[in-house]
Amino acid sequence: MIGSISALGNIWKIPDLKKKVLYTLMILVVYRIGAHVPTPFIDRRALQEFVGRMAQGGGGIFQVVDLFGGYAFRNMSIFALGIMPYISVSIIIQLMAVVFPQIQKIQREGVLGQRKINRWTRIGTVFLAAFQSLGLAIWLLKERLTYMHGGYTGLFLVVTVIAMTTGTCFIMWLGERISDKGIGNGISIIIAAGIIAHYPSDLAMLWQQISTGGVPAIWAPITAILFVIATMAIIVVQEGTRRIPIQHAKKVVGRRVLAGGTNYLPLKINTAGVIPVIFASAILSFPMTIASYIGTGQRGGILGELFSPNSAYNVYTLFQRWFGLEQGGIFLVLKSLNLYILLYALLTGFFCYFYTAVVFNPDDIANNLKKSGAFIPGKRPGKPTAEYIDYILTRITTGGALFLVAIAVVPLILETSYRMPAVAANFIGGTGLIIVVGVTLDTLKQIESQLLMRHYEGFALRRTASVARWR
Repeated sequence: MIGSISALGNIWKIPDLKKKVLYTLMILVVYRIGAHVPTPFIDRRALQEFVGRMAQGGGGIFQVVDLFGGYAFRNMSIFALGIMPYISVSIIIQLMAVVFPQIQKIQREGVLGQRKINRWTRIGTVFLAAFQSLGLAIWLLKERLTYMHGGYTGLFLVVTVIAMTTGTCFIMWLGERISDKGIGNGISIIIAAGIIAHYPSDLAMLWQQISTGGVPAIWAPITAILFVIATMAIIVVQEGTRRIPIQHAKKVVGRRVLAGGTNYLPLKINTAGVIPVIFASAILSFPMTIASYIGTGQRGGILGELFSPNSAYNVYTLFQRWFGLEQGGIFLVLKSLNLYILLYALLTGFFCYFYTAVVFNPDDIANNLKKSGAFIPGKRPGKPTAEYIDYILTRITTGGALFLVAIAVVPLILETSYRMPAVAANFIGGTGLIIVVGVTLDTLKQIESQLLMRHYEGFALRRTASVARWR
């Protein structure tokens, strides 16, 4: 620990890295300030009362948007939509690349192709943000959370759409600035910063609920223990790799004969990282937006109720109706068998495989090994090597997907079935903790590489007296 702290101080010895870190922190400060700039014409008192009812009712229809927006929804700020429209458009374009070969061809054009894809993503983000902000404005009118009624509703709709669409585009621009001039992935860092910023208030709220007797005190040690276990498990899986041995053949370069050697091809257990939970949450936000158009009430009518984590339409309710189950007992876990949680688990698992297939192509790896004169012992170069790599990758991705689904779903099960406080569930897993831990690890890796590239000691422990590397 002491060595890691001293290594962290090396950041300030490198002017270029110091500038990137300070630039990233400055952007995050701007983002957090914007998260508290309110949208015009919002009734603050009515909004606070609604937020209280929403917290007691399990989050309401915009729980996911609130999470990815850095909890700006409960303030109804200009950043209320967060970065979700950008993420949603990115998902749509990646899905379209699988269906349409033309888009896949553009993706393979290198820098120029990536610029074109980024331009499409930005344009799609503007239109999707306008659509979602219009739905949010209509929902605000239905819930009477605005001063504008009667003949002023048109003005309120226009102002809200402009303000929130501009806010989303500004967040997108801030994320791109971090990626270009800062350290780490800008969009991911912004999402993680919004989640971390709300941890102190969640702790204070949990302590207040326990102090007033509203929540059993047993949840405090349970939350602390599960938080430590979940964080350690996420780190182990995120850093876990399956190393495939690779043998390099002898090469003749001029008059010299270069001896072959043994190396390893590392395959990560969770190649997709935090992307699956982000994509799954983004997909499930679409029905919530549609519910704001056609539904009424806190959860947006029947559609909003179906896609709520605490939906009344679950297996436990059906069993009570059919078999007359008593309240409580071991069957409480059946409350979590609702449409939202099931789709959340399935989509998270699906995107683990999908994103791994997008970013890792076994055929390309096999061809590159063949061109470089390398091979996997016991496997013929070419297609047999690709099939073997694909077989190993599928097996380890299955384990990573099951773990990711468990970490994402267990807090929802505890909250839905066993009435665990929502603020406590945020600490023991779910989308928030996975994103925070994953983004922190990725950012530390980039800082580590910058330090080692300039001959400074990194964060990891030394294996030898002269080399510092990740274990």
